[in-house]
Amino acid sequence: MTWQLHYTSVASGPTGRAGFQFVAETPDLPSGMRPRVASLLTYRPPPGAPIAPTPEEMSRFPVALTYDSLDTHRVLTRCVYLGQDYSARYGNFFGHALVVTPGELTGLRPVELWYAPLWETAPALPNTVLPGLTEIVPGDAADPESLGEWLASQGDGGYARLGFLLETVVRILTRGHGRLILIARDVEEIVRWITVISYSLPWAVAMRLSFVTYSADPATASQIIVGTTPDVWLPADLEAEVVVLTDPSAGSGTSRLARTIVGCWRRMDMAGIDGMAELGKAGPEAAAALVAFCRGDTTVTRAEQLNIARLLDEAFPGWVWRDLAQAADRMEYELAAAASTVGPPDTADRCAARCVTLALRDPGLHPLPVTLRAATGQALGPRVRDAIAGALTGLEAATAETGARVLTDDVCDLLVHGDLTRAPRTGVAVVRSLARRGRLERTDATERLVRLAPGPAAEAERDMALREIWAEPPSLAECGLVVERLGTSMRVSPLLAELPGRAFLTGKLLEEETVDLARLVRARVPGPPAKDAETVIIIAEISRAGRPDVLADLLGRMLETGEEVNAELRRAAGKTVVRILDARGPEFRAKVVMTASRRAASWLVEVWLRRRRTREEQVRLVEVAIRLRLGGTVSGPVFDRLDEWARDQVSGRSPFNSMKARFAHDSELLRGYRELVRPRPGSRRPPIWKRG
Repeated sequence: MTWQLHYTSVASGPTGRAGFQFVAETPDLPSGMRPRVASLLTYRPPPGAPIAPTPEEMSRFPVALTYDSLDTHRVLTRCVYLGQDYSARYGNFFGHALVVTPGELTGLRPVELWYAPLWETAPALPNTVLPGLTEIVPGDAADPESLGEWLASQGDGGYARLGFLLETVVRILTRGHGRLILIARDVEEIVRWITVISYSLPWAVAMRLSFVTYSADPATASQIIVGTTPDVWLPADLEAEVVVLTDPSAGSGTSRLARTIVGCWRRMDMAGIDGMAELGKAGPEAAAALVAFCRGDTTVTRAEQLNIARLLDEAFPGWVWRDLAQAADRMEYELAAAASTVGPPDTADRCAARCVTLALRDPGLHPLPVTLRAATGQALGPRVRDAIAGALTGLEAATAETGARVLTDDVCDLLVHGDLTRAPRTGVAVVRSLARRGRLERTDATERLVRLAPGPAAEAERDMALREIWAEPPSLAECGLVVERLGTSMRVSPLLAELPGRAFLTGKLLEEETVDLARLVRARVPGPPAKDAETVIIIAEISRAGRPDVLADLLGRMLETGEEVNAELRRAAGKTVVRILDARGPEFRAKVVMTASRRAASWLVEVWLRRRRTREEQVRLVEVAIRLRLGGTVSGPVFDRLDEWARDQVSGRSPFNSMKARFAHDSELLRGYRELVRPRPGSRRPPIWKRG
């Protein structure tokens, strides 16, 4: 259970005295907790604030959200300025406090309560019994995705600042003393930085990160992170790291931990950040090095690999061993040997093969206790011992015809554990062979082909291999994996750039899984794939649009994507829009046309005129035409054709010429109908919407 307390200045509180005091609380508060909570409940307006503020001015005063740890409990307080107290003196504030057991915050970063619905804005009446909270629901203003977009908008300076702040906070937590003071006029800016720092740390570490979003006296605040405003005085001898958030970043994190976490934020790789928290006893720097290595970071040094080797544990989560197996060809001998000893069979097999390959290249390596499984020993038989040193160099230099003859499936199986990054043409042939025989999943094969980074001579072979691999359209799940693993690297091949558009067509455009993939593609893969994704997202928004003008604007945005969108996807999107509008009434459809851009309106009417229609659909389209005539806001050849078509439907030239009864209930529609059927002397009269 969570205890609540309300604190403010009153004329007479529960004890009968006047002044600041607890006026309401949850019964049975843990012994000795009340005075300790009271020490966290303090508030003074910024020095530059009005002395006698209006309610509107007070609403802009910074909110002080505090998180701290008191022995076996955690305390969160939220203080807001109230202005005058019972005696008409200014300086009153309301503090709402929560006393929480650590288990109730499991998985929740305390700063996530910034906009939580549980906070009261005014104190309860004195002696009110407050209920205990059985569930703490966070606010919705600080999700990792929106924070990632905000960080990206800050550019390189924002990422540099994040690295510096992370390094500072970790140093303070490690040595057990120190503070970080963040200065900004808008407390929301301070909250965003506290939130992104909290998300960057494992939950257990974030729980040790005390903070206050605003303090008028940061020199005496006890929290690790203290927010304040520029007009608050800071003593010159203050022992704290002071960061003015409106100034350019003065430094960046250089530690492996800071660089790895910043890299994860750049890629929106929250799984990588979470992965560091899963590594248990591995220290933060070693855990960061391991995650960086698994993510393909080529700056991981030999010394860092040695640290990783010493910390490898068979209890590590499965993703570590899967990624290490994929990265075996980048391992130094010691790391490969450790992984072959501790890892599961598949990882051990690949890493043992890596050890043999390195030993063959460098006879001076000291022998390490590497155990080869029978399958590995057979694969690394006499042919490998005799030829591996020069095989890759020779194959890479061979002509395409010679290489094709030599690189049989058996030879490709022997080379699979070699360092193929130095022989990309050969690597492409090896991956192509494995994928063709089902020994590599399509997503794994694609990642390997892209990571090989072939030069111009191998690009054609790589693209041919990709074309074979993705001859069958990708599923939504497969495409999602490729996007998560490769991100912007998908742009290296036109075929990969087409992959999202093909995947969207394998599912229904309005299904949530399809839209989720579209959001991922838009965030990770710029260029044409993002255009395809934007089209899918717009279609989903169109399906939910409740107003004609909103739908019209979305339709215009969809058409603006132009020729960059996959042609089949563009056709499917158009059909979906028509189906969505078919479910709406003629009045809604007419308003869409009248409020849409000229291009969008013309496109929509053209589609309606071309399609085959049932009798009911014809009647509805006639009503649309009548409403457009009555609105008088559109013109152009396509609308002339619609007008002519509508006249044909209500005249003797159409077998369906008994429509008057459908419009008799509405005098305006009936007037428009009569205008359609009215004979036109001489040459064709222009439609109503073109007349002056």
